[in-house]
Amino acid sequence: MLTSNEPSPNFLFEYCGSGGADIVLRSHDARHFRVPKSYIIDSSPVLKELIRKTLDVPNGAGGEAPHPLVQLPESGAILHSLLTFILPVTSLVPSTTEGVMELLSVVQKYQMDSVLAHIRDRIARQNPPSTKLDSALHIYSLAQKYGLREEALQAAQSILKYPMDIANFQDKLDMMPGPSLYELWTFYQNSRAILASDLMEFRTSTSGASSALGGLRCSAPGSSQIPDWLDEYIKSIGDAPHFFDSVEFSMALARHMRSGHGCSCESIPNQTMRNVWEALATVVHSSFEKVSEVNVDEPLTMLTPL
Repeated sequence: MLTSNEPSPNFLFEYCGSGGADIVLRSHDARHFRVPKSYIIDSSPVLKELIRKTLDVPNGAGGEAPHPLVQLPESGAILHSLLTFILPVTSLVPSTTEGVMELLSVVQKYQMDSVLAHIRDRIARQNPPSTKLDSALHIYSLAQKYGLREEALQAAQSILKYPMDIANFQDKLDMMPGPSLYELWTFYQNSRAILASDLMEFRTSTSGASSALGGLRCSAPGSSQIPDWLDEYIKSIGDAPHFFDSVEFSMALARHMRSGHGCSCESIPNQTMRNVWEALATVVHSSFEKVSEVNVDEPLTMLTPL
C-alpha cells in the first residue's frame, strides 16, 4: 500500500506492501520514492540496467543511506503516476492532457510495453476520443512533441473528419508549432489522394458500390453506372473527407428524391441502404489505415528534434 505519512519532507510516498522497499528513486525535483526494486526491474529493461549500474558502483549514490538511490530525470508528479501502474496499488492517471502524454512518453522510453498497453486501455475507457477540432489538434501537437505515434495517428484521423484549408489554420499556430501544422497538412493531402483512389475503385468495380446496391437501377445513372446521387456523394468524400457522415449520406439521397426522377431509389430497402453505407465505411477506414502505414512515421521522425 501507499502511505501518506511522509518519513521526510522529500518523500512523496513509500511502499509498505509485502517484502517492503529496498531502493529509492529520486525525481529531478528531489522527490523520493521508496519502492521494491523487483517491481521496477520486472517492468522495464531500461530501468533494470540503470539500477544494476547503480548497485555496481562501490559506495555509489545513496551508499550511506538505508537503501540505494537511483536518480531519474522525470518530475515527481510523473513518477508518482507511473509507479501506481507498476506497483499493486490504485492506478492514477494525470489530470491534464499534457500530463497523460508525458506519462505515455516516459513509459515508452523505459520500454514498459505491458504498462503502456494498460494505460492506453484505461485512457480509452475513461476518455473517448474528442469530437472537437481544437482538442484533436492539441492532442496531435502533444503526441508529436512526445514522439507518440499511436496517439498522433488517432488525432490525425479525427482531424481528417473536418474541412481543412491551410488558410483557416493560421490561427492555430498558438496551439502547435508551424512544422507540426505543416506535417499535418501533408498527412491530410496524402490521405485525400489515397482515399480518392480507393473510392474510385469502389465506384467502378463490380464488387464495390454496385454489388452493395444489389442490382438497383436508377433513371439517373452516374458515370460509374451507379445512381448519380450516390456516385457524386462518394466522389465528394474524396475531395473533402469530412463529408463521410451518415447524415450527409441520407441528405444526398433525400435531395435526389426531391428532384422528381421517379426512380426505384424512392423505395430502396433499409437493409440495402445499410449495406451500401457499411461497404463505403469499410473502404474509408481501410484508406485511413493505409495512410497511417505510409505517412505517419516520417513526420514523427522529422519532428522528434523539435
